[in-house]
Amino acid sequence: MKIWHICIFELRRILKIRSVLLNLFILPLLLIFILGTALSSAMGTGKDNVPDQVRVGVIQTGSDSVSDSDSDSISEALNTFVKTPAVAEMMKVQHMSTEDEAVRALRQGELDFAVLVPSDLEQRMMQGEEAKLQWILGKDSTLNIVGETLFTRFTDELNRHIAVAEVLGPKASAAVASSPDVGSGNMSYINVSNPGTADTSYSASQYYAASMLAMFMLYSGMTTSNSLFSERDKKTLIRLQAAPLGNGAIFAGKIAGNSLLAFIQAMIIVLMTYWLYGVNWGTHPWLIVLICVLITIASMTIGVIVALVSKSSSSASALMQGIIIAMTFISGGFTPIAIDFVQRISEFTVNHWALQSFLRMMLDASMSEIMHNIVMLGVVSAVLLAIAAVIYRKVGYRYE
Repeated sequence: MKIWHICIFELRRILKIRSVLLNLFILPLLLIFILGTALSSAMGTGKDNVPDQVRVGVIQTGSDSVSDSDSDSISEALNTFVKTPAVAEMMKVQHMSTEDEAVRALRQGELDFAVLVPSDLEQRMMQGEEAKLQWILGKDSTLNIVGETLFTRFTDELNRHIAVAEVLGPKASAAVASSPDVGSGNMSYINVSNPGTADTSYSASQYYAASMLAMFMLYSGMTTSNSLFSERDKKTLIRLQAAPLGNGAIFAGKIAGNSLLAFIQAMIIVLMTYWLYGVNWGTHPWLIVLICVLITIASMTIGVIVALVSKSSSSASALMQGIIIAMTFISGGFTPIAIDFVQRISEFTVNHWALQSFLRMMLDASMSEIMHNIVMLGVVSAVLLAIAAVIYRKVGYRYE
């Protein structure tokens, strides 16, 4: 009961501070609205980010065009490949007579990508060599990747038949090179998939709702740090220690009060973003509660660690601010970061696993994928809790 009384008193005291209410409740909703609105066109949805149809030029050296080489099995296979419905939806093929013509079309923006088919490709295959095409890249790197991916799938199929021919012996080379399966329209060269359910991807508002929720819940840890220092600076900790209360009860009561505040903050942000901005948080409300509990634990433990190792309130606030901003940045909370090294570091932060947990639920991913991120968030929180316990046992919370 003594801990509960301290908890309620701490919560009431904090709720009377207008600046705290502004920073913890109003500011995150305002930032989510601004970032979600300003960056909606840049981020969009997964459906909006599908590349346009790629305009591809195909050059068959040693012949007028690919379509005129009906006797050439490679040309027939390539013709069949580009006419496959799944491939035809993603690229528009134009046959070029020379490489210079294709380069000129690329420079003028008439083509996005070009493929040069060597005239001796079939002969190389007959000799058991690897089938290779020559890429001529255009101006758009994304469309270049799409073109390379599509035609790499074609050459991979050719090389598979070469490998079979090598195993069966030289006599099988001719049969493999002329195999109708290489360019069969019945084969599925391209599989297009979207994570989560059909037509489901997170918007900018959803992304920043998740990232800002994690960041501002960590700011509750700064409130905890300030509260612990406030009792010392105002000399009120002496009065509390004079009462029939142990230091552990005082400490636990203040942590409980700030934890309750952080959880209330999380629920308000989730509900308000759902009602005001239409943010879809997924179909697992109890998992949202669990994630918020784990972030609250991590927030409180970081605040406790900073408060116990810092010598003043100002130094603790500066350190806490730096930790929160750094973790939010490297976890992609402000903008997604594609650098692999930074992504590796972000896996040691609270924000990374919290953000990924929320995003997986928004995409309606499998339960195993969601739980993996939640478990990792729990591991990070447990490590922080253990560190805070060790530091508290050595330092303690008392007036000196």
